[in-house]
Amino acid sequence: MHGDRHRLRQLLLNLADNAVKYNQPQGRVTMSLRRANDAAEFTIANTGAGIPPEVLPRVFDRFFRGDPAHSPAVDSCGLGLSIVQWIVSAHNGTIKIESVPSKITTVTVRFPLLEVRPQMKKQIHEQRRAARDIQ
Repeated sequence: MHGDRHRLRQLLLNLADNAVKYNQPQGRVTMSLRRANDAAEFTIANTGAGIPPEVLPRVFDRFFRGDPAHSPAVDSCGLGLSIVQWIVSAHNGTIKIESVPSKITTVTVRFPLLEVRPQMKKQIHEQRRAARDIQ
């Protein structure tokens, strides 16, 4: 995929920061990246307090901090997920959050992969061969 590496880094840092910040003591954070058909799929999950179902539709709203995991003790202004959603959208991707309160919250981000045409495969192969020849 092609993308703005600085914005994609910001997306990953925001999601990782939230997963750690809103986790429970001794909780777990897991991340994975895989190819899912014609998309790159990144998931991050934590074992924190979770997000109630009635709150899930609002988590991408700017300045929203309405779920119980967002206590005043946590330093946040409620912009992280709205920024993440903007970055995902700018890269023609999708994002969804699923949560089972007191068990697990999972964020899944999908970005379309580029179609590699036969002509491009040949160019890539030639570039790799040229790189090997230089060494």
